[in-house]
Amino acid sequence: MITTVTKKLLMFVLPLSLLLSACSDNSPTNPDNGGDEEIPEVYENLPGTLITEDQTWSNDTTLAGPHFVLPGVTLTIEPGVTVSFEYHNGNSNDVGTIITLDQDEENFSDGPRPTARLVAEGTADNPIVFTSARDNPERNDWGGIILTGHAPNSNPSGVGEVEGLDDAIQYGGDKGDDDSGILRYVRIEYTGFSISEGSELQALTLYSVGSGTTIEYVQTYECSDDGIELFGGTVDIKYFVAYGADDDSYDYDQGWTGRGQFWLAVQKPGADNGFENDGCDDLSDCDGGNGPTSPNLYNVTVYGAGEGSSPEKNNFGLRLRENLEGSYNNFIVSNMDGAPFVLEGGDAEEEGDDTYVNYPDALSLNGFILYTNDDFQDVSGAGGRAEQPDADRYADSYEEFDPMFNDPDNYNFSLQAGSSALSGGATPPNDGFFTQVEYRGAFGTEDWTREGSWVRWPNQ
Repeated sequence: MITTVTKKLLMFVLPLSLLLSACSDNSPTNPDNGGDEEIPEVYENLPGTLITEDQTWSNDTTLAGPHFVLPGVTLTIEPGVTVSFEYHNGNSNDVGTIITLDQDEENFSDGPRPTARLVAEGTADNPIVFTSARDNPERNDWGGIILTGHAPNSNPSGVGEVEGLDDAIQYGGDKGDDDSGILRYVRIEYTGFSISEGSELQALTLYSVGSGTTIEYVQTYECSDDGIELFGGTVDIKYFVAYGADDDSYDYDQGWTGRGQFWLAVQKPGADNGFENDGCDDLSDCDGGNGPTSPNLYNVTVYGAGEGSSPEKNNFGLRLRENLEGSYNNFIVSNMDGAPFVLEGGDAEEEGDDTYVNYPDALSLNGFILYTNDDFQDVSGAGGRAEQPDADRYADSYEEFDPMFNDPDNYNFSLQAGSSALSGGATPPNDGFFTQVEYRGAFGTEDWTREGSWVRWPNQ
């Protein structure tokens, strides 16, 4: 059954009004599967549409406002379906989202329930598209997709609250292999919403999402904040395209320890960083289970909008800070307005690790290609950030040459046959997740974004 309810907002780090919404008359109906479980009080007053039983969406549909998938429930969307969200007209009460909720061990009378699942499994030629219902869509038209889970994070308590709600929407636990569903051959368009600084919705947000979740062949397109943001968790991500994020293309913190391969970030003028990644500002408080953020990444291309394109923002290729750990391998960083990557301690005017003693051992940078940029940038005195020390410690991590993209003006970042980037890459682990390739960047000589119609570009 689908139940529409309204209530004053709990707290999402978006303020109270963000998820207060009424259900659209065009919301999909749920087939009667005989369920009569009483909705626990903690959920029945959530503001928006409650999806309380398994259901499958087989046809295009238009929604309004937030949609919550309750614990133990799977929402399945079939290949080729387009899910459109009505415009909120600037009213934060009406911002559309789909939100899957973390497991619940105590509130349902039928016993513990696992984390809710969103199963949106399209094909290359028949993708699933989440988009705006407006005739002339733009960034900020609706809020985006939010998955929560019960995998570890680095919060001191191991539990966090989803940005924007008051209580009830929590995430995090001790289940590293938690399953929040499948996103495969999916495009998420025209998203993002901000009530105040630090209180935004991204195209795709993953809160303590576990490694039992599948995320591959996903594009986020035109978001007013981040292309994707992760708060802890262990989920792996493969074949991901972030185009047109106004803030950062890839943003993660709170102890995410997953793996990633074949990622592409393409930025428009005015964007901030390609990557903004935080480890843990205070290591003594970073003990929720995962420790500092420590991903293992291979084969990434970050392409900016060029010199002078983002004069009011940093526009670094990678902004790595706060005791970040992990392994960054086979990156091509090109055409940024700012430095290709910068190491920092804390945020501006915050006390951070200004010694960087962890970086040479705990943060590994291998096989980078930096093109049309300075190799490092001294950030001393800039907005109170710590001084950039000992850049030569990473002198063996990068080379500077033209990677020879096939046609970057038309968003083809595969490599020409004579490119030096086709070899010399760090070898990925042979662990069943990573594909064994020798090239650097997200592509060899073939452009996998052109396989089918799941990726769109402005010139298409």
